[in-house]
Order: sequence, then C-alpha cells, then structure tokens
Amino acid sequence: MICRLIAAGLCSLKKILAAMMPEDVAWGITDENVAPIDYDEDVDCVGISFFTPQATSAYAIADRFRQRGVPVLMGGMHPSIVPDDARPHCDSLCLGEVEGVWDDILCDLRAGALAPTYGPRTPQRWVRPMRGLFDDRGDGYDWKPSLFSLARGCPRPCLYCNIPILQRGALRLREIDDVIDELRGLEGRDIYLTEDVIMFRASSIEAYTIALFDRIAELDVHVFMTSALVFNTRPRFLDALARSHTRANYVTLGFDPISRGVYAGDPKMIEATRRQVDAMQERGIRFHAAFGVGFDDDDPGVFDRILRFCEDAEIVTAEFFIATPFPGTPLYRQLAREGRLIHRRWVEYNGGHVVFAPRKMTAAQLSDGFLQLWTEHYRRQDVQRVLSPFDHVARAPDLPRA
Repeated sequence: MICRLIAAGLCSLKKILAAMMPEDVAWGITDENVAPIDYDEDVDCVGISFFTPQATSAYAIADRFRQRGVPVLMGGMHPSIVPDDARPHCDSLCLGEVEGVWDDILCDLRAGALAPTYGPRTPQRWVRPMRGLFDDRGDGYDWKPSLFSLARGCPRPCLYCNIPILQRGALRLREIDDVIDELRGLEGRDIYLTEDVIMFRASSIEAYTIALFDRIAELDVHVFMTSALVFNTRPRFLDALARSHTRANYVTLGFDPISRGVYAGDPKMIEATRRQVDAMQERGIRFHAAFGVGFDDDDPGVFDRILRFCEDAEIVTAEFFIATPFPGTPLYRQLAREGRLIHRRWVEYNGGHVVFAPRKMTAAQLSDGFLQLWTEHYRRQDVQRVLSPFDHVARAPDLPRA
C-alpha cells in the first residue's frame, strides 16, 4: 500500500503519521509550501491535514486526486471543527487527534473499506514525530527550530481559540523523562515549545514546568515559548525559564482582562503589563508580543495606544493580527448569531483580513489600523535588535536597517 501525505500548511502532524507508519506501507510527504504536488503519482491513498486558511487549497488538491479515483482522507484543525464543510471533498474524515485512530484507518485502507468518519478518540500514548523529514527544504524556511509538543487539551475556553474544541478540555502533560530523552537526540539547538498551557499559574502546572526546565537547563539548547499575557510571573518560575536558556516568549495580547486594560489606556493595567515585560526581559528573555485587534471594545484610537505602549514598555519584537473568528470558536458563534460575518472565504481567515463587521469602527478602519501597526512599529526598530534572539538570523552580515 502506498500513501501520500500532503501538508497543506500543517507539517507537524505529518511527522507524527510518518512515525506511526508500519514497514509494509510505502509513504511520502509533500509540503505544499515548498514543493509541487505530483497529481499523477501512483498512490492508494492521499491524506491531507490543514488549518482554516488552507481549506480552499486543500479542497482543490483533494478534488483532483478524487477525479482519478484516489481515496482522500482529511484531518487536522479545520475538518475536525467543521466536518460538514470538508466532507464533500473527501472519502473519509479523521476528527480530533490522529494517534488514537490511525491503526484503524490503515486496517480499513488495506481492506478497501474506509469508514466515513474516524474519531474523535483520546490517544492513550504520545507519539514522537519523525524528525529530519524537511531538513533538505533549502531556502524555503529561514528559521528551523524543532517544534516540540508537551501537552494536549486546554481547560480555558478563550474567545477565539479552537484548541479546547479539537483536543477537548482536559489537560494532558507529557512525561518529563520522555521529553528530555527526545531532546537529547535532537541535532539543532533551537526548540520551540508549542503549548502555552505550561505557562499557566496553576500550582500543578507550575511544578511541572519548573521541573521540566530544570532538566532542560542541563542541555545545550535555546528555548522559545508561547503564552497568553496572563502567564505565571512568579520569580521562581521566570528564573527557571532563564536558567534553561529561554530566548523568547511569544505572548498573545488582546482577549484577556489585562490586555483589555492596556488597549483602553488604563494606567494601572499598563503599569502591570510593563512590569511583566520587564520581569521577562531583565532575565534575557525577549518579550515577543502579538497584539490582536478588532475586538468589540476596540475603537479607532486603539492602534495609537498600542504603538505608544510598545514604545514605553520597550517592546522590540512584535507581531499584529486581526482577531479572526475561526469556525467553532465562541467568537465565531457570537458573530454568526449577530449576523456580523462578512463572508466565509476561508483563505482570508488568516489573521490578516477583516472577515466580520467590527463593533466600534468600520472594516476599513480596522484594516488600515492593522497595517499602521506593522508600518509604524518597525519604522522605529533596528532589525538586528529585533532578530537578536534568533542567532542564525541575527548574525547575517547584510541585514538592512529599518
């Protein structure tokens, strides 16, 4: 049996599937971002996983293979959240986490009897992804950290997040010994920990994270992390991150009460957030801010207030995105209920387009303000300083100055 796995924007899942392939299955992976798809390839099945912005492309790919009679299996975030949207373009759907159902899928493929739906089913084991699959991808990507998963599930139903829906609410943390064992086998020095739940303030999560980072401190690696603004700021917690050579923390702002205060210009919330920024950056950890805009409380003045905050708090590395109502999220359901969704062209559900009617500004004002944030913030920055946490980029001799 021959399987072709196509990454329409989600390579990490393909690495997990590759690690689960039995010896009697021939398989290959195509990363649509950097390589063309061979639609004439002789395969018994095509598997495609994708997020919402890649849905249109994924459907077109699937339709071409199905025209040849090749069975198509779809999975990933978007098909799991809105299966009825994906079903017309595939023969079978994998809902939720693939580790719990992959053996069943392969068994049915061999029998030529794919079921219409598999899952959702909570996996009973962690599967290490097959590393090195995309090491020969040339100049397609500038920065090549090892993405590292530590947890599944999240108990917090944030307004625009679909992870609790996909992986259900219960939090599952990976065994620390298993994490360290895999880290020791990596060739690169940069690792990106993909779940922000390990930054939560709950005592059980704090104990896990400190214990993990004390072990990571023994390794020759650089750590990059992600979190919401309501991360754990206790000194012993941040000290553990610093000891483990953490270089940057990607912090999402916009939906939590503290962020709302910053956006509104509340002096108390601004000062509290500045202390959080300082506490991290004084320890050598870059505060990589990601500001979402377009929430219902945001007015046209929010863009200037964010820029002023970045300057006052000495935030150098920043990103900006338009709050996007991904299908299935509380934000999507609210906007659909209120009749404020402009369209469902999934390719524009990517954080860079306005796909709903804002409450306190026009769609044009939101789009213009989003571009203003990028332009004005980076007009004031030195590129070398912005990229300094990323060693291989920061050492480039010919980077222009902003």
